Amino acid sequence: MFTAFLRVLGMTIFSVCSPVLAGELLRWVDDSGVTHFARSLEAVPKKYRSQVKLEKSNTESVLKSASNQPPSPNGRLQDGTVPGGGKSKLHVYEVPFEAYEGDAQRVIVSVTFNGTVTVPMAIDTGAPGLIISPRVAKRLGLFENGEGMVLTAAGGIGGKAPAVRTFLDTVQVGDAKDTFIPDTITDSISESFEGLIGMVFMSKYSFKIDSVKQVVIFEEAQPDPQAPGGRHERWWRSQFKELHVLHDAWELYSSGKDLDDQERDFARRQVTEAEKLLSKLDRYAGLNSVPHPWR
Repeated sequence: MFTAFLRVLGMTIFSVCSPVLAGELLRWVDDSGVTHFARSLEAVPKKYRSQVKLEKSNTESVLKSASNQPPSPNGRLQDGTVPGGGKSKLHVYEVPFEAYEGDAQRVIVSVTFNGTVTVPMAIDTGAPGLIISPRVAKRLGLFENGEGMVLTAAGGIGGKAPAVRTFLDTVQVGDAKDTFIPDTITDSISESFEGLIGMVFMSKYSFKIDSVKQVVIFEEAQPDPQAPGGRHERWWRSQFKELHVLHDAWELYSSGKDLDDQERDFARRQVTEAEKLLSKLDRYAGLNSVPHPWR
């Protein structure tokens, strides 16, 4: 059944999702010689914006780059100059990480989902989204909460695999926290961690990796008034577009003449699940005064 659905989706979903799956990362070096990474230009201090470089990275390359940089002093709160001038206290969080998974270099941190379940996750700057294993989803009760989860496909180096699309209420790494995070549920690639935490979580932070102290440092970005809910226009448009494409693809599939009753019922349930997610996203957009043309 899922194989047939993939044929219906074809390249449509992957062409729509390609901006989301690009893994774009901004890199710059400050006056102390420390390398920083950020998801958006707004998270980069103005004085360094002219030198940023756009790259597609991964955990190993970030770790290797950070290991060549001298550590800088950090505290829980940092009083510094913010974009636009003036002073404001922006939070800085240090989170310890495990550096290895066997012989492989990784950045593995403890992550708490929905304030209830804490598991090891690998930070992957080449992954734009958040991926958790079915084990974690089951512990969170996501399969029974009735809030919407639609079957889709996750693409990677190994090809396409069945996956489930939903949202998480909160994601917390140390004291760094974000809310309403799109999430993909699919099998983990390792027994050492329960998924990947990508750039979607780090959109409100710039971050760096201190391989000497073995900590990831999250530096809170100055809030952008043009980013409702801390998300920029591109993020809002891509979330709505992806869910609309999934909804329409399942609706098209459900109308196929060659389906038996069980397959048709399953497809129609997926249409309903996509509608639940769209309603949830629309409610969240309304709470954050997101312009209707972005939806």
